[in-house]
Amino acid sequence: PSANPTDVAAAVDLIAAARRPVFFVGHGTTLSEAGPEMTELQARWGIPVITSPNGMGLVPADDPLTLGFIGRNGAYPANQAGRFADLVICIGTRFDDRSSSSWHPGYSWNFPTTKLLQVDIDPSEIGRNYPPTLGIIADAKTFAGQLIAALAERDDVGRETFAEWRAEVAGWRAEWEAFVRPNFALDTSPIRPEFVVGALAGVLPDDVILSLDSGVHHNWFMQFWQPKRAQSMLNSWGYSSMGFGVCGVLGAQLAAPDRPCVAVVGDGGFMMAPHVVATAVEYDLPCIWIVWNNFAWGAIRDLQYGLFEGREIGTAFYRGNQGPGGERYNPDFAAWARACGADGVTVTRSQDLAGAVETALRNRRPCLIDLHVDADVRPPSTGTWSLPPIPHKEPIFGRPHRAG
Repeated sequence: PSANPTDVAAAVDLIAAARRPVFFVGHGTTLSEAGPEMTELQARWGIPVITSPNGMGLVPADDPLTLGFIGRNGAYPANQAGRFADLVICIGTRFDDRSSSSWHPGYSWNFPTTKLLQVDIDPSEIGRNYPPTLGIIADAKTFAGQLIAALAERDDVGRETFAEWRAEVAGWRAEWEAFVRPNFALDTSPIRPEFVVGALAGVLPDDVILSLDSGVHHNWFMQFWQPKRAQSMLNSWGYSSMGFGVCGVLGAQLAAPDRPCVAVVGDGGFMMAPHVVATAVEYDLPCIWIVWNNFAWGAIRDLQYGLFEGREIGTAFYRGNQGPGGERYNPDFAAWARACGADGVTVTRSQDLAGAVETALRNRRPCLIDLHVDADVRPPSTGTWSLPPIPHKEPIFGRPHRAG
């Protein structure tokens, strides 16, 4: 359905009155295939875009106005834009706990001080978490097209209207890059998570379909991955069930047999459904599994560390029930793959990762890469998240801003 003309005119009035607008788009925008329209809105009027994980790839990832994900493990520029915006144009996505810093004011958003234009095809989403200044029930692609047409008729709003806002955003991007970029080049064993994301970005082709499981590795990819196409980064969102990425890569390969399909999954997540490697061999599916082996259910272990003064229980894997400080243990995942009839390699050094992935892509056979990743390097939080009644933590980089 389309928005009625009165609502479209009201939406344009809100944008014309704003000086710091930002788009927030997600899964609904992606399913509506609104990428071309959102890209035009971003480029033509110079308005930054924040994305949910399922909205990543909808607009060009290398555009300086594509700010990435927001929330605790979001990118710093996205959280800053959310904090300082005077208008948020939310199209086809939700304000769930992870993309809103558990709704704590000033950490990702500042509603109702910040005006909210919320557009969704599902009426129940309008105003579910934040009261909108204007709520519109419409299809994302249809509304974006209407917005382009209506903005084009206005002489009082153009790209130059938001020039100062873009300069602020550029400053935040520069701060973030200076903080994170040096870690992408560090050659370590076990391998730093940033190096993994950077190496895969360099070696995987633009048309790759990435199937991500639930786990700490997912936080790193939400923060730093730049997909080149819409619907090419598959996520276990919502209830965030483990095993989704392990199995989902099979469906992706069946649906897109000519595209490389790569699953990046945790060691704990892979153990939920390791038999899928045998299925790939049986059906000759050239899927690649990169097992992010940090010898732990790392996301839960990190929560324990952060919330309980560095203590852990039952979340890291140790040989012979040795417990914290003992010898780390996991099965030989590469040997498991070879037993299934797939290729299997173990990578423990940074310099070996790119070559292992290149070989797997070239061979076009089922392959598992057992990748040993440093469990003690954690994603830098730029927002927050809370598990009541435990108090929430402050960001590692940046600080909250409460709009007056």
